[in-house]
Amino acid sequence: MNADVQQDGIANATTESSQFDQYGRCVPRDMEAAAYVESRRYFSLVQPEINYQETYARLNASFDIGGSISEQEFEQRAKAIIEKLENDSELSSMLKGVYVPFALPKAEYSDIGTAMEDIYLPAVNKAFDEFFPEYEFTNHYPSSLTGQFNIAEDTRHESLIDAMKQDVVVGIYFPCLLEYSVPAARERISSLPETCLLAGGYDSAAAFVAAPDLLLRKDGYPPLLWLSGLDSATDNAEFHFEAYGYDLTFNRRAHLGNVAEYWASGLAVIG
Repeated sequence: MNADVQQDGIANATTESSQFDQYGRCVPRDMEAAAYVESRRYFSLVQPEINYQETYARLNASFDIGGSISEQEFEQRAKAIIEKLENDSELSSMLKGVYVPFALPKAEYSDIGTAMEDIYLPAVNKAFDEFFPEYEFTNHYPSSLTGQFNIAEDTRHESLIDAMKQDVVVGIYFPCLLEYSVPAARERISSLPETCLLAGGYDSAAAFVAAPDLLLRKDGYPPLLWLSGLDSATDNAEFHFEAYGYDLTFNRRAHLGNVAEYWASGLAVIG
């Protein structure tokens, strides 16, 4: 087993039954791939303010969900997910970390990359520019995203894609797989409860629409967020959101299956 990987299964956890520690970080366990056992919490996030009215307005402006779900229903469904997590001994400590309620439109797309390029990254750009007119969101990937994504195997991300085909999806995004390699994030999902899905493109983008300041830190450094629920067409390289100063960027980079202290992935819980 890789020396960087959690072996005893309970280090940093608040209780032996919890899957998350006292800071909301998913405890590394049951993996062969690389993840740091102990975290210095040097690269961390600050909880964005959750204002359901403003969040819904940004999501509706980007995804035109107003005809399918009201602001009140969005808030009720998000709070119902949170309440369910609060009552789950394995998952309640997720809420000690950073989380963002989000919504996705009812939709079925023939290509994930095309949808990201045409809908979801422009939505992030719009929300970020309106929230931070003095800063910029930039997609640094120089080519078309069409054909660049597949759903990564055994990540449960297909559950989110399938749910979008049926109705508007409401979920909570948790950037809690801190200091995990991409393979470790994908491996860890199998030992988490079925409600936890590895976040990919649509949900991560919606989280940035909901909370454009998710990666903004003026007193420290935030992590890079991989879209680990999606597999890039290029081996050992994946797409990610990353802060560059106070700006926000989207790009692809090689990871080679390695782990870095500033790398993280997200989970989504939908309901």
